[in-house]
Amino acid sequence: MHEGLQQARAPIFDVSSAIEVIHTGSYRRLPKSVEEIGTQNTLFQDERKPTLKKLSTLVRAKLLETLVPKEMSEVSVTDGIANVQVDGEFKVLLTLGYRGHFSLWRILHIELLVGENTGPIKLEETRRYVLGDDIERRMAVADNPLTILYTILHELCISFVMDTVIRQTNVLRQGRWKEAIKSELVSDSHRSAGQGGNNAPTQLGQDGELDSSGFRIPGLKINYWLDERNSGSAESDSSPFIKVEALQDMQIKCQHSSFVLDPLTDKEADLSLDLSCIDVEAIILKAIACNRHTRLLEIQRELKKNTRISLSPTDVVLKRKEVHMDVLQKVLI
Repeated sequence: MHEGLQQARAPIFDVSSAIEVIHTGSYRRLPKSVEEIGTQNTLFQDERKPTLKKLSTLVRAKLLETLVPKEMSEVSVTDGIANVQVDGEFKVLLTLGYRGHFSLWRILHIELLVGENTGPIKLEETRRYVLGDDIERRMAVADNPLTILYTILHELCISFVMDTVIRQTNVLRQGRWKEAIKSELVSDSHRSAGQGGNNAPTQLGQDGELDSSGFRIPGLKINYWLDERNSGSAESDSSPFIKVEALQDMQIKCQHSSFVLDPLTDKEADLSLDLSCIDVEAIILKAIACNRHTRLLEIQRELKKNTRISLSPTDVVLKRKEVHMDVLQKVLI
């Protein structure tokens, strides 16, 4: 009997409907026919406002007891819906009630903010549904559900960013930058081949399923000011380059091969990507302008060291040693 009592459950009584019948003498949700049973899912107009207010209170309380990643720039609650956003990456609408459990998060909508000049990347409805379902299942069993949400969507956005960078670079190489730049994929040096499983970036496969088995996001190296003598040898090429890659912390990093100064600020150049409007050509043009400015400053510094050159603070005057006629004649002979 003791074992049987452990499995015993009391029925869930419809207290709200009983109170309505006692106070009003009627029941507004009573269907007119058997076929209409199950279709009375919407709230009446006078029930919506207090219900949404109570739901908003529950969502705010859930957010207070949940660890929110610092990368989430916006977390707000309106009408029982939590809006969490990472600038330039994604926006998600959440509420409570996953599969009838009011303590678990349910995803209402996922929107990617990563994109180009033509606009953000659009996920197909089927893939967005599969992605949301997979994230919901992982959040339901996780101690930090919002961290799981951020990790999966952040890695997905980073993979989309690198795909876009590689595609734009290939378009430039086939177009007007054909003879001016070259590019090559670089492996991720921050992770060894033995690391896998949960550390791998999350990808959407062709069937819409999430795939994180051993995938590594490649980086891209873009050379400009190509040296014609070494154009056929990648190892001996000394031309400047930009390297775009995802570091160990899964953040996109743009690095120049050498230290360059920004001509507008005279500080170290920032070649970071705008994830919401990725433009590889703009990054290349900025790198060229900064490199040219830095090299001119180096030339100016060397010229100022020469004591035989008369300079004003803003002018550079080059002088050459005089050559006597007899010396010139000997050279000609």
